[in-house]
Amino acid sequence: MADEVLARDLLEDARALIAEREWAKVIALVTSLHPADLSDLVLSLPEEDRRELLDQLPTDVVAQLFEFVEDDELRELIRGIGIEDLPAVLEEVEDDIAADVIQQLEPEEAIETLAALDRADEVAELMQYGIESAGGIMRRGFVALNEGITVGQAIDYLRVLRPPSEKAYYLYIVDDDGRLRGTVSIRDLLVSSPRTVLAEITNHEVHAVTTETDQEEAARVLQRYNLLAVPVVDDEGRLVGVTTADDLIDVLQEEATEDMYRLAGIHEQETILSPVRQSLRRRIPWLIVNLMTAFTVALVISPFENTIARAALLAVFMPIIAGHSGNTGVQVATLVVRGLALNQIEGRDIRLILRKEIAFGLVHGLMAGVLVATLALVLSGNPWLALVVMLALLINVVVAGLIGSAVPLALRRLGADPAVSSIWLTTFTDIFGFLLLLGLGSLLIDRLD
Repeated sequence: MADEVLARDLLEDARALIAEREWAKVIALVTSLHPADLSDLVLSLPEEDRRELLDQLPTDVVAQLFEFVEDDELRELIRGIGIEDLPAVLEEVEDDIAADVIQQLEPEEAIETLAALDRADEVAELMQYGIESAGGIMRRGFVALNEGITVGQAIDYLRVLRPPSEKAYYLYIVDDDGRLRGTVSIRDLLVSSPRTVLAEITNHEVHAVTTETDQEEAARVLQRYNLLAVPVVDDEGRLVGVTTADDLIDVLQEEATEDMYRLAGIHEQETILSPVRQSLRRRIPWLIVNLMTAFTVALVISPFENTIARAALLAVFMPIIAGHSGNTGVQVATLVVRGLALNQIEGRDIRLILRKEIAFGLVHGLMAGVLVATLALVLSGNPWLALVVMLALLINVVVAGLIGSAVPLALRRLGADPAVSSIWLTTFTDIFGFLLLLGLGSLLIDRLD
């Protein structure tokens, strides 16, 4: 907490110095900041101040900022640096970060920037993989040892290599063709005889992914097996990179945010601080779709005008029937979407899920139906009205549970994102609930007058 307060104070001091154009003092101050805090400062500045500050900062300091900005902020940072200065900055970053940055550029700018890099071939190789694949986010920084060397030779090699801690999560063991064979722990390396061959102490239980594996699946492997990094192999099993915990945690966060946003019909890049113009472009289309579904619901209600006129109290219970059933369905859909995202649901589980939700809907629907029927009886004194309300809620709650389960599963089967199921679910429960309530009311209208 004290560190956070200190960082905020330093940021405020830096802003004041930038306003006064005291660049020597600014540089002395901000270079002591953590790159995450410095990136917040840079992105919070007006474009002119941002460009001037980035011009003043050492290239290696600017390069560190790329690790601490979100995808939608990359363009702002790139504009601040300038295309002409970008290659010099990218020489200071890891290959995977350079590939991510270049992929944000316009085609002509990307070609020019890549060509200006000393290690263009290595970066270009990473760019051939999909941006949401394990190959697209993997790093080249890993330690690989040949299974045929001895422990003594391995230790001598590590002393010469002196890999930084972030590159030595695991010591990977490969064969003469570079194929991944397993891992060796530092402990086993230290306690084994210097003449022991690494193949004899290799742990062959290794959890790897391929370059084409979806990044979300790679994140699940890391999470399931409590790893610090996941090795990435090519089609022939050769070790070509690693995906680290910090990158994969970002993937899990992005995927969770994406699912949450899609449940609400919000663009994945939308934030509460987005400009009004962007928010209008990103949010209005889905809201218009939602409005169209509301029109559909209104059209369903309109034929029952005479029923509502003769039993006006039915209108009081319409939002209760639709709203409560919709909430029930959204609960189920949320659980199913999460289960699909975490690969917790298999084909054999679908029948069990549907049976469970029918049972849950019957019990909960009966309880909720009795409560709302009691309210109807108190308000109207008419037991037939209470029966209509109870049956409508009971049946709609059961149906909402079934639809809440089935829609995400069907969307996944069709190759669509299950997270977009909420609008269709609530539309259906509204329509079906009103049809039940007003349909039953029409059948028993003579007893409801």
